[in-house]
Amino acid sequence: MPAIIKLENVTWTYSREQKSALRDISLEIEEGSFIAVMGRNGAGKSSFCRLLNGLIPHSLEGKLSGKVTVDGDDTRSLNVAGFAKKVGMAFDDAATQLFTAKVYDEAAFALENLLFERDEIAVKVRQALEAAGLWDYRDYPVSSLSGGQKQRLTIAAALAMAEKLLVLDEPASQLDPPGAREVLSFIRELRAKKGLTVVMATGSGEEAAEFADKIIVLREGSLAAFGTPKEIFSDKELLASCMIEPPQVSRFDCRIEERAKPATEAIRIRNLSHWYEPGRIILDGINLSVAEGEFAVIIGQNGSGKTTLMKNISGLLRPSQGEIFIRGKSTNGMDAAEIAKEAGYVMQDPDNQLFEQTVFDEVAFSLKRAFSKKEINEKVDEALETVGLLDKKDAFPPALTRADRIKTVLAAVLAMNTGILLLDEPLAGQDSQGRGVIMDIITKLRQKGKTILLITHNINTAARYADRIIVMKNARIAMDGGPEILASDKPESIFSIFP
Repeated sequence: MPAIIKLENVTWTYSREQKSALRDISLEIEEGSFIAVMGRNGAGKSSFCRLLNGLIPHSLEGKLSGKVTVDGDDTRSLNVAGFAKKVGMAFDDAATQLFTAKVYDEAAFALENLLFERDEIAVKVRQALEAAGLWDYRDYPVSSLSGGQKQRLTIAAALAMAEKLLVLDEPASQLDPPGAREVLSFIRELRAKKGLTVVMATGSGEEAAEFADKIIVLREGSLAAFGTPKEIFSDKELLASCMIEPPQVSRFDCRIEERAKPATEAIRIRNLSHWYEPGRIILDGINLSVAEGEFAVIIGQNGSGKTTLMKNISGLLRPSQGEIFIRGKSTNGMDAAEIAKEAGYVMQDPDNQLFEQTVFDEVAFSLKRAFSKKEINEKVDEALETVGLLDKKDAFPPALTRADRIKTVLAAVLAMNTGILLLDEPLAGQDSQGRGVIMDIITKLRQKGKTILLITHNINTAARYADRIIVMKNARIAMDGGPEILASDKPESIFSIFP
């Protein structure tokens, strides 16, 4: 097959950065292939993706040397709008890509701007929304979707556009495992049917092994390897140096240990229901108790109510019905700031919690009224050292990688020294080292007596670390038990209720 993508000695350096994000990369990608791009956070995966639709060099400031050719066109000569008719692209941060009020309109937005015929738009949008599992949500407000559903919608919008090339930057980082497999399986089918070329940045060894023909491995902006999944995943030295986790031989290799069961309640939820509008129940009669010092993980399909539950506990949302108690005190009489002193919340989208000019100021913000300057400096430095960001204390938060933005928010919560940590998908988009750092932090905090409530789609992490697994489905708690419910050969396994 001819090459649809060709890079010749490509180097890219962002404006005001001394170190190049990509360095001297040369490679060719065959038309119709499925390529995974892997490497640790900061290796250049997102920058590589941005080369392929003209964002680099037309929309991002910096210096590009070398040549990038996509479907015969030099990216210097054809801008982003020019590439839009044949390149569909979805980023890992859904919030930055959604523009319209309704789900259907979002999937149709770019097609309408490029003046496609109405009948053709209808066909493309339906096909894309069905692929992403969102056709039944076509008339819903985009703002009412969960984080995972928003990520599905960005994929759907990219699918609707893609005629030649589909570029996906961590497309499944916020999808539940069944949802990720469903969407990627459809993309694979669409690729075969249309001759579509797919380039997908991912941190998942399982995804790369199952779906990719070849894997591009980046190390500090340079091309470390380009080969088949078998070649890449058999090179242990390469994987270790690039912080890549190989596919799990056993999907749930977990240790089930006897653990002491603490008794005092940190969180108690009675008959909690929540709806954003009549007839659309997001939480339906939730009853839950989380003990002091317990590490509980919440898993479930996108849209099952996980984030809404966390927001109700934190006080960002209020129960439509029922009551929540934090350490014995009803949250009905507490505002969000009071709750935050007891339960620190790290949101699914870290950008919603970042508003200061430096990392230091971000972490120090909540401490300014209660502590002296010396105490603030000590607390901030300790929190930043814990999450590994002490050397970035003067950095501008929005300029950080997603992984470091999450760590910044986590540091701000740690600096407040709350007894309860509410963590909504902090592992999304992290490489193996990033996941390890965060889980090490969480483990140490739990050893200090902190109560942890963590939402994740990473089943292997849940199996390895959690005392308890809470499974949500259709706005309710479907299962609640120890890590043994993740063992697929047991009748009480989560696989008995999830596809």
